[in-house]
Amino acid sequence: MKPTIIIGDIHGLTYWKEVIKQNPDCRYIFMGDYLDPYTHVSYPELIGNLNDVIAFKEAHPDEVILLLGNHDMHYITEKMPPCSRYNYSIEKEVGDIFFSNRALFQYAFQDGRYLFTHAGVTQPWFDDDFKGDIMRNIADQLNHPANEEQDLALYFCSHHRGGPNDNSGIFWTDIAEMERSPLKGFTQVVGHNRVRDILTRTANDGIVIFCDCLFNKKYLKL
Repeated sequence: MKPTIIIGDIHGLTYWKEVIKQNPDCRYIFMGDYLDPYTHVSYPELIGNLNDVIAFKEAHPDEVILLLGNHDMHYITEKMPPCSRYNYSIEKEVGDIFFSNRALFQYAFQDGRYLFTHAGVTQPWFDDDFKGDIMRNIADQLNHPANEEQDLALYFCSHHRGGPNDNSGIFWTDIAEMERSPLKGFTQVVGHNRVRDILTRTANDGIVIFCDCLFNKKYLKL
């Protein structure tokens, strides 16, 4: 099997291209948050970088997985309120790009007991809010909510991130929630929570690997 390269939150960074050059002929999983940079990036560069990610997926459809994060979803749906650094100046152009290429993106990816989402799945949220079925493929359930209740639960934001809910959904889960009660029996790979280097935590019979460190030129190879 090919190695898998996990690329943390982009936020306008182009270093992902260097990662690809350093690791050819792999499977690549992007953890989302392609926009809303922490430092200045011109609008043409920012949108160009997003289009480059999409072009990479189109050129390698079976080897590239594009996940969506909260900083993407707020340009796609009103169910996600604007997050920090939301860019009103480019919202229409960015929204059009996402809508035109929606089939290339997904919420979750699963490979056996490995589960990839932007922020992670906690046991309390999966049981109490999403009301998922642990016996079925988790990513399939997340990518295709069975009803409006499940769909809305995806966007839940807990007090850890300034929201009103008891538990966070897959776009908002805070590191404190994931360190305490991740989904049992899975190794989860997540972005969203900035870390200086790849960080692994074990709890609740689950393993969580935090990889939002592309800003520090770090990435995960499995």
